[in-house]
Amino acid sequence: MTGRDRLRSILSHRAADRLPWTPLVDNRTLDLLPESLRGNGGLDFYRSLGCDIFLLNGWNTPHSFRSPELQWPAGVEATWKQDGNRAIQEWKTPRGTLTALYDRSHPLKYPVGSLEELRLYRWMWEGAAYHGHDDKPVLTALDNLIGNDGVVTRFWGPSTIPRLLENDIGVENFYFFMNDYPDDMDALIRIMHEKERVAFRLLAEGPWESVTLCENTSTYYISPDVYERYNMPHQREFVEIVRAKGKTALLHMCGHVHGILDLIKETRCDGIHTLTPPPTGNTPWEDALDALGEDLIILSCLDPSVFISGKVEDIGPALDRLITPRLRRSAFALGTYADGIPVPEERFRAVQKWIEKNG
Repeated sequence: MTGRDRLRSILSHRAADRLPWTPLVDNRTLDLLPESLRGNGGLDFYRSLGCDIFLLNGWNTPHSFRSPELQWPAGVEATWKQDGNRAIQEWKTPRGTLTALYDRSHPLKYPVGSLEELRLYRWMWEGAAYHGHDDKPVLTALDNLIGNDGVVTRFWGPSTIPRLLENDIGVENFYFFMNDYPDDMDALIRIMHEKERVAFRLLAEGPWESVTLCENTSTYYISPDVYERYNMPHQREFVEIVRAKGKTALLHMCGHVHGILDLIKETRCDGIHTLTPPPTGNTPWEDALDALGEDLIILSCLDPSVFISGKVEDIGPALDRLITPRLRRSAFALGTYADGIPVPEERFRAVQKWIEKNG
């Protein structure tokens, strides 16, 4: 099997001829590599590893998808100003201005921090709309870059609840508003999701074979109650819309999800992307199979305490313990991710050596 065949088999709920494994790097890792391995945004490095490329959109390449594109109503002017590591984002409207501050993409100030701003943000969403674009040329360009070494998944999100928690309101104010202004929050969540249904349809109608909703779900910041009331039904609609078009529907969940596996099952998702075991995550891979069934697609994340911060010589023995016969029989792929942090080449080579011997 080629890398493309191998991943297509996994995405069809079937095991492959050997254990698939898919790394992900950005320039912080590429800068550590020899010049000959830095080309094509990491693709040349992946090929040197002999791995299977599961590319999230045009990750680290010059190619990017446009659909679905969010457009604010007339009169809303959105601006972004970069100043070194810091950035200011503003939304100027006839009713007021929202401002967000970031340091290296991490929020220092969320745009919504008061009831007045909450209601202004809801007004913005009431007039917002998602629009589609023809992304076939972009997908063709990416497919040509990857060739038979892998596949592209359309990586999009987050949906309403994680968007509010991560980008728009922040965890503290989110739960403060939910407690003190439940009607306002419910109205905002309802209108945002109503708009995102259009985005889900545009994603489902796109030229890609799979769509991965980037949720970062974790019970560290999404309570089981909020997940059950809002987030899970939203995800279930995403899954239903995507699967109705014959596409594979995946949920990117890289956090603590063990306590909500029974609720995740209700989404009827095809699989989970970056499912992470302890100690960084809290979900052993086989526990997910127990809860969601043997048909579950798992594009896993090798725990960073093993892959990044542990001893290089311990990576192989850790994989000996983790990769069980049951996982080999399932639609399972091993993920080794280095996004946002520099990871030495030797750690990827340790996994490559193990795969060549045991894959």
